[in-house]
Amino acid sequence: MSRLSRNTLDRLARSIQPPAFVPDSIGIVHLGLGAFHRAHQAIYTEEAMASKPGPWGICGVSLRTADLRNLLRAQDGLYTAIEKSGDGTRRRIIGSVREALFLDEDRAAIMRRLAAATTRIVTMTITEKG
Repeated sequence: MSRLSRNTLDRLARSIQPPAFVPDSIGIVHLGLGAFHRAHQAIYTEEAMASKPGPWGICGVSLRTADLRNLLRAQDGLYTAIEKSGDGTRRRIIGSVREALFLDEDRAAIMRRLAAATTRIVTMTITEKG
């Protein structure tokens, strides 16, 4: 089995929905790349870009560990969202996260991203763990 990446999207099982839109550029920096962000804001951002494409790819910054950064990097930022309802289970690949960084190891890259002329929005997730 091949690892999920931009190069393997054409090999997805028919039961898995490909990304609605995969941006080529980054316009959003998000601090707090946890499950809440990936299950909500990243999905809504992708749906908005599918409706009206634009430079709104997300650079997500993991604040706690490098693990999530490493996993997302290995998959070109792609991940699977699973939605369960009374109608069944839907699996879809989310493509709005274009870059993953880790605060403790990627500070210079994060600062460059925050200061970049192409960065239009900076967001953060504050949950009960924050």
